[in-house]
Amino acid sequence: MNTGLSLVEFLLSMTIASILLLALFTMNSLGAKTYGEARDSWYCMQSLRNTILLLDEDLMQCGYLMPDDLKIVPARNQLFISGVPVTSSHTGLRLPNKTAPPLFSVVRFSTDYGLVLDTIDIDGNTAPDYWANLGLISDSGAFVISHTYSRGNTHIPLVQKASVMRGDRVVPAIHYELESDGLYRNNQLIAEAIRRFDTAMEGGSLRITIQAGYREISRQISYLYTFK
Repeated sequence: MNTGLSLVEFLLSMTIASILLLALFTMNSLGAKTYGEARDSWYCMQSLRNTILLLDEDLMQCGYLMPDDLKIVPARNQLFISGVPVTSSHTGLRLPNKTAPPLFSVVRFSTDYGLVLDTIDIDGNTAPDYWANLGLISDSGAFVISHTYSRGNTHIPLVQKASVMRGDRVVPAIHYELESDGLYRNNQLIAEAIRRFDTAMEGGSLRITIQAGYREISRQISYLYTFK
């Protein structure tokens, strides 16, 4: 008895096998694409979440400690928030008692790229409140402290040319800036996936729009902070 396959049966078997292999390949590709999109979306959302948590912490500090007119300076791809970041060597600004001193410094002398302040301890707790790569907000505008600054010195060099007047009030500020490789906070990269960082004042509120992107995935959030 002849038990072999005819040409028609052989071709039919190959066709069915090819269809099954193609279906398995398609399912695997779809699964890999779905997993990749979910992973990239998670990466974007984590970048947005980490940024919002830091912004919220910094905005809460400036909300009650600083002079009202020296709280926030929005700029293109930048944001200056008055205050001092909490670090291992600094607990952030604190009101020492009910008769706290004014929480600002005063400019004694200024040059094109530097300031001399009357004090670098604005909350009176003996800890310097200005250091390299922080920002500062003055009555004349917002600027970034140079990385060459020696902490504890009343002479503060600036990154960019500044026109600051003698007698201006000055407060330290946390500086956010969007660069080509992500969002920086005080010259430290905090979120690589951030691609857009827009800030603007709307009455007594600060509007922040942040967009994160990775590969083909993009996520955006708009954040509104109202000062009381």
